[in-house]
Amino acid sequence: MIPLRRPSVFKKIFFLARPYWFLLSVSLLLSLVASLFSGSVAWLVKPVLDHIFLEKNYRYLDILPLIVIGIFSLRGLSAFFQAYLMRLAALRFVNDLRYRLYQKILRLPLKEVSAETSGRLVSRVINDTTALEPVLGDMFRTLMLEGLTVITLVAVALYRRFDLALLALTVFPAVAIGARKLGTKARKARKLGQQEIAEVTHQVTESLQGLREVKVYLQEDFLVRRFRQKLEGYLRYLLRVTKYREGARLLVDLMTGLGGALVFTYGGHLVIRGVITPGDFFSVLTAILMIFSPLRRISRAYTGLYDASAALERVEEVLAYPEEKGGPKKASAPQEGLIFDHVYFRYREGEDFVLQDINLKIPAGQVVALVGPSGAGKSTLVSLIPRFYDPSQGKILLDGTDLREFELGSLRALIGIVSQDIVLFNATVYENIAFGNPKASREEVIAAAKLAYAHEFIKQLPQGYDTVLGHKGFNLSGGQRQRLAIARAILKNPPILILDEATSHLDAVSEQKVQKALERLMRGRTTIVIAHRLSTVVQADLLVLLEKGRVVAQGRHEELLKTSPLYRELYHSFQLEKAG
Repeated sequence: MIPLRRPSVFKKIFFLARPYWFLLSVSLLLSLVASLFSGSVAWLVKPVLDHIFLEKNYRYLDILPLIVIGIFSLRGLSAFFQAYLMRLAALRFVNDLRYRLYQKILRLPLKEVSAETSGRLVSRVINDTTALEPVLGDMFRTLMLEGLTVITLVAVALYRRFDLALLALTVFPAVAIGARKLGTKARKARKLGQQEIAEVTHQVTESLQGLREVKVYLQEDFLVRRFRQKLEGYLRYLLRVTKYREGARLLVDLMTGLGGALVFTYGGHLVIRGVITPGDFFSVLTAILMIFSPLRRISRAYTGLYDASAALERVEEVLAYPEEKGGPKKASAPQEGLIFDHVYFRYREGEDFVLQDINLKIPAGQVVALVGPSGAGKSTLVSLIPRFYDPSQGKILLDGTDLREFELGSLRALIGIVSQDIVLFNATVYENIAFGNPKASREEVIAAAKLAYAHEFIKQLPQGYDTVLGHKGFNLSGGQRQRLAIARAILKNPPILILDEATSHLDAVSEQKVQKALERLMRGRTTIVIAHRLSTVVQADLLVLLEKGRVVAQGRHEELLKTSPLYRELYHSFQLEKAG
């Protein structure tokens, strides 16, 4: 067997493959059986040549074909079932690993996910795990089956003629060293290639998400050129991998010729001098020549193993990311309210604070409207309430308890969100609304849709509530998507409601209907509204004015009109928008 430079690769893969130990153990046993049958071929050369042909015991020729057929049939059957079981283990391994990655990504903090692009994460779930499938399916199978075959054949050669076998095996170090170096180079090239294909995946995802902008700014040709450049880069890395893997195969072929030549030269002289019989000579020669064929496959599997280890490293990076963590306490509906206590926030270390020294009380059961210029930090502030992000400094309290002390599930169960960025899934209308409460009955789902004034347009869809929406609901208008999102929040019936420009995509008729539904929904709830509509601003119990990440004023509508020039300016812009 070729010594591994980095045994940790095997350890990591065996660690991931532990759930499949039974399949791997049976495969190892079958590999041993198959290798013994391979060794028996070299073993039989001596008795066949010496005792049948040289001693002219031709009566055994009648059973010799049956023995040969039996050996190769049993070896073939052993190899077949070994390959099948290894393939089964490999496919389960990849499916389970993808499941773990997907589960991990969904449990990552948004801060970690936002640091990675969606295309790169998708590449790790799909492309990198695909690269790992041959490790168990082909490479481990080869290393197990062919490795034991090499050991068996070496044992036969050494038993037949020790010095002759050792002479032929002197080429093994060159094969081992060469394969190790080529395997390391292949691993580095594959890692760079995986990074390149992740960039390709990211560009495709990004282009589809921004297809309207691509078309309106006439950037199709530019993106196609850049895509072609990335594909060419990926091609170069794949060619390097091929060069190193095939180079290992070439090395084995050269060493096979050299080893065979040594056996012919030295062994031939031993036969001429009568030191060994022709049977011994050809038995050793057969074993040595048979060794190099599995050795070639081992060499390719070896380079392939380190080729796949680059993908394993990238998968491990995701699995090592810290997951979201909550505390031990159960959160319940607010009795007093939420308090922001000297809260600072920035998305990454070293960047400027997006929120600075936020001190704010949101009383339970009241409507608080956040207003301010674009980029003031309104959406960032509300994203701290469900702990999509945690404050960089300070704390947020719910009825006097830091949000970080609550179980995440119990905290988020209290919160419903309707934002300006509508997220609909490629599922039925019913399933999209029921996302807010999977245990709800069909009658409750329909009732929520009616409250959101979505029932009428849903009935007109081809299959009504069972109509499958396209990607992100692109087959619906903006107002229709908005009303489905509102129906989802209505169905959840949360004690804390966050409305982030919730009516921004509605036409005048839909806005009036949905605004009434929202007003009913907000009654008796703690509601935080990022205000876009004039009616919301005027009717809020408390207005909070933000500018450049700071709270610069708060109070009722009438108070701020008198005391805040910035609020008066914003209010007048609201009026102009309504008039327009």
